[in-house]
Amino acid sequence: RGGGGGILMGWLTWRQHRAEAAAILTVLVALAVGVLLLTLAGSGMLATLSRGCAAGVCTTNFALFFQSGLFEGWTLVMVAVIAVPVVFGVFVGAPMIARELEHGTQFVAWSQGVTRRRWFVSRVGLVVLSSVVGAAILAAIAQGWFAVQRDLVNSNAVVGGFTFWDGFDIAPPVVIAYTLFALALGVAAGAALRRTVSAMALTLAAYIAVRVPLAQLARWRYLPPVTARLSDGGQLVSVASLPGPSDWQLTSYPPTYVDAAGHALNASSVNRLLEQCSGGSPSAAPTCPSALNGVYTLLQYQPASRFWLFQGIEAAIFLVLAVALLALAYRLVMRLR
Repeated sequence: RGGGGGILMGWLTWRQHRAEAAAILTVLVALAVGVLLLTLAGSGMLATLSRGCAAGVCTTNFALFFQSGLFEGWTLVMVAVIAVPVVFGVFVGAPMIARELEHGTQFVAWSQGVTRRRWFVSRVGLVVLSSVVGAAILAAIAQGWFAVQRDLVNSNAVVGGFTFWDGFDIAPPVVIAYTLFALALGVAAGAALRRTVSAMALTLAAYIAVRVPLAQLARWRYLPPVTARLSDGGQLVSVASLPGPSDWQLTSYPPTYVDAAGHALNASSVNRLLEQCSGGSPSAAPTCPSALNGVYTLLQYQPASRFWLFQGIEAAIFLVLAVALLALAYRLVMRLR
């Protein structure tokens, strides 16, 4: 009886989700092929620019790459990879339970000796596992290309090149966590609302409401940022604290000015004083008004060494939320009448 129920559930899960599975597979294959083609074409183009790069020409050469259709194509692929988790949540996770409850077809399985627990685990487990594996493979391919592009661009000291942090949202750990969270959110929304369209809308809105604020407002605060101080004229107070090319610089415009005690100063007043600085030779610091003595510019950044730690922190946040949502969905299904 138990074995028959398991076979029945596997067959029903495949029958009901084979269209979604085919669509997901098609999207993943298309994106993977696109990423691989861009990897081959982009690597060749960057390598050619690298070999022909002379002093003062690198920036111009790589600017051509950034303005090319190749780079635009890569940008679209990056956006697609970032969108994959929420697409799974909306079109796979949300209808998974909601469609059954909306039409009452879950009672067919329950009347065939399949327990609610097995019904829930069979439906959710297989789809979640396959979606996560697919997203992880895609993220690994995308991250591999990003690493090639980043290393070739940065090896030529191009100002404004890529850092580890620019590829944060497509790294495998967080993509897997985002996908699991989106699917769990869809399953929970479907179990709570019991309406497919409503569950899809709620999944999309809730995913954006959680994902965007965490990325924009919370991510850089996972650990206190490192602070570097620059004196007037841009002279370093501590070379050891200078952010490197792979660090995530957080300071935005206008800059923050402080005095020797660390008290904030009026940016407009400091800028007016800085405008009075003389040029000086390239090897010498400019001559500035004495009022700028003891005035410092604060630079805050997250070191590149924290990249994978931050990946783990953010992935853990979304995994905890996913587990909580799946537990909620399970509880709702167990209480169905």
